[in-house]
Amino acid sequence: MGTSSHRRRASVRTKAVGAVVAAAVVGGAAFALTGTAQAASVGAAYTRTSSWTGGYTGQYVVTNETSAAQTDWTLEFDLPAGTTLGSLWNAEHTVSGRHVTVKPADWNKRLAPGGSVTVGFTTSSAGQAGDPAGCLINKAACSAGGPA
Repeated sequence: MGTSSHRRRASVRTKAVGAVVAAAVVGGAAFALTGTAQAASVGAAYTRTSSWTGGYTGQYVVTNETSAAQTDWTLEFDLPAGTTLGSLWNAEHTVSGRHVTVKPADWNKRLAPGGSVTVGFTTSSAGQAGDPAGCLINKAACSAGGPA
């Protein structure tokens, strides 16, 4: 008695389609994980803490929103026309025109998971001093906030 095998042979086309689907699933998962890691990294939120005629004190709270320590960050923002930066503390900064770039000081470069650092600053203006705009933290948009 002969036994017959009901085994189906996969065609080359079926194997190719399977390989493409598998690559898309693996690639899509890798893309999704990368997007999530970038979206939840370091955040920054602005508040105006006090004001007076011709100036104010403001701050950005930079927060590590990941489960791993961050070793460096860069905060950028633009001051409105006519508003100048008086002083800034808890970080190093450079000013080019109205654009301010802030990097951590040597003592606060390592930002623990869930940890934060507050970068404070004063401004001055001949008229009403405006709040900063165009905030970026590590090249991603951050919360601009508004007057407190």
